[in-house]
Amino acid sequence: MMNRKKLYKITTDKIVGSLALFCVGICLIIWAEEVTDIIAIILGGFALLYSILGLARFITASPRERRSLSLFFIILSFIIGILLILRTDFIKGAISFIIGFYIILTSATAIVDLYDSRQKLGLKLGSYIWPVIGLLVGILCVSGQFIVPDQLARLTGAVLVVYAVAWFIGLLMVSKNIKEAKSSPSKEAPAIKEGKVVKPKSSKNSSKSSKKSKK
Repeated sequence: MMNRKKLYKITTDKIVGSLALFCVGICLIIWAEEVTDIIAIILGGFALLYSILGLARFITASPRERRSLSLFFIILSFIIGILLILRTDFIKGAISFIIGFYIILTSATAIVDLYDSRQKLGLKLGSYIWPVIGLLVGILCVSGQFIVPDQLARLTGAVLVVYAVAWFIGLLMVSKNIKEAKSSPSKEAPAIKEGKVVKPKSSKNSSKSSKKSKK
C-alpha cells in the first residue's frame, strides 16, 4: 500500500509540474511583451531598492569610508531603475538595437571574408546564405521590427511547452506499462521439494566395517 501511495503521489506531482510548465510556456508565447515588461519592472524595483539601501549606507558611514565611486554606482542604479520601470519599451529597444548592430557588424565581416575566400578558393554562392540571413535579422533588430527580449521570451515559452508535452507523454507511457505489468498474470513459481539430509557415518562404524573386511 505504501508503494502505491508513493507512486500515486509522484505521478500526481509530475502531472501538476508538467501542467504548470505548459501554462507558463503558453503565457510566455501569448503575452511575451507583457511578461518582459513585468520582468523589466521587477529588475527596476531591485535597482531602486539597491540605490536606496546604498544611499542609506553612504549617509550613515563615516567620512573616511565614503567613496565617490560608491556614490556614482548608487546614482547609476537609481537611473537604471527609473528607466526600467518607466521606459520598458526604451530598454527593450536599446537591447535590440545593440544586439542588432553587433549582428550586422559580424555578418558584414563574414560576407567580406567569404568574398575574399571565394575568389581564392572558389566557394559556392550557398556559403553566403547564413551571413545574409544574419544581416537581415540585424537590420530588423536595429529598425525595431524584431524585439529581442520579446522573441527570447516566446522562444523560452515554446521550449517549455514542448518539454511539458514530452514529459506528460512519457509519464503516461510509464503509468500504462505499470498497469499492464500489474494486470498480467504472474507465473507460478515451481514447488520447492524438500531434500533429505544424509548423515555421515561415524568413525567408529567405519573402523568396525574395516575390521570385518580384513577378517
